[in-house]
Amino acid sequence: MAAMAAHLARSIQPTTTTREHEPGHILVADDNDSNRELLVRWIGRLGHHVMAAKDGHEALAMLQEQDFDVVLLDLIMPGLNGIETLGIIKQDQRLSGIPVIMISGLREMDGIVHCIEAGAEDYLPKPINMTLLRARLGSSLQRKQLRDRERLHLRELEREKRRSEDLLLNILPTAIVPRVHANEELIADYYDAVTVLFTDLVRFTDLAARTEVNELVERLNRLYSDFDALAQRYGVEKIKTNGDSYMAAAGLPEPRSDHAEAAATLALEMLRSVERINEGVKHPFRVRIGLHSGPVMAGVIGSHKFAYDIWGDTVNTASRMESYSEPGRIHLSPATAHLLPSRFPCVSRGVRQIRGKGEMETFYLASPAISRIAAH
Repeated sequence: MAAMAAHLARSIQPTTTTREHEPGHILVADDNDSNRELLVRWIGRLGHHVMAAKDGHEALAMLQEQDFDVVLLDLIMPGLNGIETLGIIKQDQRLSGIPVIMISGLREMDGIVHCIEAGAEDYLPKPINMTLLRARLGSSLQRKQLRDRERLHLRELEREKRRSEDLLLNILPTAIVPRVHANEELIADYYDAVTVLFTDLVRFTDLAARTEVNELVERLNRLYSDFDALAQRYGVEKIKTNGDSYMAAAGLPEPRSDHAEAAATLALEMLRSVERINEGVKHPFRVRIGLHSGPVMAGVIGSHKFAYDIWGDTVNTASRMESYSEPGRIHLSPATAHLLPSRFPCVSRGVRQIRGKGEMETFYLASPAISRIAAH
């Protein structure tokens, strides 16, 4: 027994070094002037910033106006007692995380137990012992600062998650992102009815040679940013850009019956966007556009750098429509032209020999009137 007592004595001896805490903002609420002033003086000597309230109402008002790390709350106060004040603090989402140390005489132990059950962090018996005050306050402050750091870390993790989510949404269609999060091993789909759109800047290499690099990049950024905004407005999925070429598709990943109309509307708006960006420039952009409708395969490729892409003869034919188009014109395959309603007048170019496709009657979208399709 003597050995056990000696071991216990050694265990409770003060350590040679005291764990340092960051200075805290402490609120003392006590209706007794001498107790309140004594606590303010002692806590100030410990290096903390301390303020005082004479009752529960004043303490709650101060908590709404300022941030505190720990509250020392007297149990018995006139008007709003300590238990009532504690209940209000713990019911307030903004204040509920602040540690509350109850102050009470030993004869009010039942009340202290009730306060601990109601959410108080700790208690201090009266009369206040300076050593015990230091220990209880330091312990509560340490836990509060640890929780603050944890919350800060969690918020940072949430911000990183949102940034990652935004990055995925910039790379992949919105409907595909949950499938990536679900670790779907192979994301591949077949769509039997979409309209694919290609644009290309005519003689872009010559234009780049005659244009200062910063101006060229700024104009390209404006152009493709406009194209992105228009595609989003009309519910057309941007697939990718490749140098001076822009590719999009209507009818995937969410199928829609008016895919040809949506793509034609986007094409018309793209021409208007080019006109706006060309205003006042010495070397204007000249754009060809081609559309074709039909089935495609679509999916996500890559494991570290994701890309959503589409494949199939429909994609190849749409590319041919663009390459056989003319600057400022929207060139349509017969499949797309036949799907468009009458408000999209199409003019036949006659039968042409299309490389890799043979003879094909193709069409130009004649009127630049914007359709009545609802923007998404």
